[in-house]
Amino acid sequence: MSQVSWQTMMREFAAAAHVVTGLLPSEDAAAGLAGSRGILLGRLAKALRLSDMFAIAEIVERDGTHVQCALASANDAAELAEAVSAKTSGSSSRWASRRSFIFDDAAAKAIERALGRHVPAEALSRGGKPLPLP
Repeated sequence: MSQVSWQTMMREFAAAAHVVTGLLPSEDAAAGLAGSRGILLGRLAKALRLSDMFAIAEIVERDGTHVQCALASANDAAELAEAVSAKTSGSSSRWASRRSFIFDDAAAKAIERALGRHVPAEALSRGGKPLPLP
């Protein structure tokens, strides 16, 4: 499906959304890299040809800056999480499920390499190996 605004996703799915969160190291957040990392995560989601809608947002909280991808489908969330080697995070009543990964320079470069190869979506995760992220 397609990317929608964060507001649309929250209006339509709110607590039913599944989230994959990339935590930026503090130096990357301070350098203003959240926007470009959000675009990169969106490009990956599109390359995976997800079946339902998703949204990307930059979230700044006390514990750091996150790039979040909220997904309507649990299967899509699992596929994206596998592609970036995200691990299940502690339960949060706000989301149906939450997985997270460190979205550092190495992770960004691994995603860029995978996208640059113009590899079919199946090679990014389904039936293939996850991206080689640290």
